Amino acid sequence: MMLNHLARTPILRALLGPAVATAPLGAMILLGGLAAPMIAQAQAPAPAQAQAESRSAAQPQALAILTRAAERYEGMTGFCAEFRQVVENEILRQTTRSRGELCQRRPDRFEMRFTDPAGDRVVADGRHLWAYFPSTNPGQAFRTDPGTAEGRFDLHREFLSQPGERYAPTLEGEETIDGRRTHRMMLRPTGNSPFLRARIWVDASDSMIRKIEIVETEGFVRTVELTGLRVNPSLPDARFIFEVPTGVRVVSR
Repeated sequence: MMLNHLARTPILRALLGPAVATAPLGAMILLGGLAAPMIAQAQAPAPAQAQAESRSAAQPQALAILTRAAERYEGMTGFCAEFRQVVENEILRQTTRSRGELCQRRPDRFEMRFTDPAGDRVVADGRHLWAYFPSTNPGQAFRTDPGTAEGRFDLHREFLSQPGERYAPTLEGEETIDGRRTHRMMLRPTGNSPFLRARIWVDASDSMIRKIEIVETEGFVRTVELTGLRVNPSLPDARFIFEVPTGVRVVSR
């Protein structure tokens, strides 16, 4: 088995959760994304109290920006963008970089098609979430219920649903991303969350998210920058089909 090798695959861990490091192979997908980090659970206040505190603590300007971004997202049928992703392991001082195209068709279709490393792919087909990384593990494809790991791949929904309630926003300033002026905001969870905290960069003109930075409890920092955004493109079902390559074993819960 390649469990130890997989545990050191930052992108797989970032998408499917910290449980891949210690769980039995057959339980990796079940646990990844299901269990919110224990540190975040221990530090989080009770949900009702947290929501009340988040409303009072959130800066009105930050909440207004987050609300506009949420409304923008809710008004879309989908989008595509080129992505650049960096996953940093602060404990081991390791950095993994990747790039490709990300497409999402609401409510339940998603794809990350990597060009570097070429052939790697993450797909939500409406029934399952597939993760296949031939660059590091060509013999296995991972399959799970997309609902158990939704917050790890549908980052727009994770951070924009219920603005000001699930995450308390703080406006940190402005920054130019790919030539566009953005609002940089810190988001801190008010209850159970798969992340310790996050930053998002929201376009000042069209309220689209241009960059996301996520901090996880086990020492991983994942940054995803989106460029060349295309809103409401035509995305056929065939785009979100994953066909298991010959000779590849499917690992599912």
